[in-house]
Amino acid sequence: MATKFLADPTVMEGGTPHPPGSLVARQSGHQRFMHADLSLPSRSALKPFVQERAIRSLAELCCTLVAFFAGLAVGVANPFGLGWLVAVPQGVVVTRLFILMHDHVHGAYLRRRPWASMLFSWVGLFTLSPVSVWRQSHGFHHRHTGWQRSAHVGSYPVWTVAKWRAASVRGRLVYRWMRHPGNAVLGVFTVFAYGMTLRPLLQRPRAHPDALAALVLHLGLFVSCAAFGALPGWVRVVLLPLAIASCIGAVLFYIQHNFPGVRYITSDRQAGPRVQLGCSSQLDAPRWTHIALANIGYHAVHHHYEVIPFYRLPEVYAAFPAFAATPRVRLGPASLRACYGLGLWDDNAQRMRTWQEVAALS
Repeated sequence: MATKFLADPTVMEGGTPHPPGSLVARQSGHQRFMHADLSLPSRSALKPFVQERAIRSLAELCCTLVAFFAGLAVGVANPFGLGWLVAVPQGVVVTRLFILMHDHVHGAYLRRRPWASMLFSWVGLFTLSPVSVWRQSHGFHHRHTGWQRSAHVGSYPVWTVAKWRAASVRGRLVYRWMRHPGNAVLGVFTVFAYGMTLRPLLQRPRAHPDALAALVLHLGLFVSCAAFGALPGWVRVVLLPLAIASCIGAVLFYIQHNFPGVRYITSDRQAGPRVQLGCSSQLDAPRWTHIALANIGYHAVHHHYEVIPFYRLPEVYAAFPAFAATPRVRLGPASLRACYGLGLWDDNAQRMRTWQEVAALS
């Protein structure tokens, strides 16, 4: 199947399986999920998991920084084959640094440590994710998780069928592009350099001085390398790892909240635990992937209580069976096609319509 749900047998009446790629097969897991008996743990029950383990936190940071500077050294010292090849794992390491910054801003990791705040401010500048912008937009995203009308702030926009029909051609093209995989491939320019840095700076320059600092940093690196004839080195050591990290981050964030069976709400009456879990997925991936990505795939647990350190999220997932009802999304071409194939929210059907269905409705 393109997207796997834990409690999804995906069978028709009489026991015959639906075709794996069919819309019915992809939606049936969501239907079972919405009827599951969910009893999410209270925040008081999760208090023991909020506690940081100081040695573990420092060890995680040290290992990540060592890997980052080792990749940097190899990229600088080897202008040929190895220097270019190391950009790929370096992109994963940069992604992990970004996730550590994400947890620190939430107050889940290395909290109340001024030196850590300074370090992650620099990480924000390097990854084109200024902390002031990230704190504002991502905080809004967490406070409005699952709200269809608020999805455009700190996340990917989700239009209704009615809004699509009333939109201009230009508006439709922009919306399609923002939910297109090409937007993730070019994410270092579209999502981060523009969306996370330049646009907030132009909108509220006084509120985001670090956005200006990020642009100055990268422009300075580019100009310096160009002046000394080292543009290939800039591409190899800075641009390519950042582009890979940006693509990974953009794709992960998309599939965490845009997957077949995702549940959005449009009124307070619909709010509740099923919505909290129904609009955040669990990444179905090998253990090494979770380690490399600092457990960002345990996204429903993180959304339920964002101050839990990332290395304790698997403990929470294992300790409370309710989280097993979380929709699971696999990494792979078929799964990505299914996620990026979603187009518009249908208020009447209370589900996402695929672009193929949208074309049939037009």
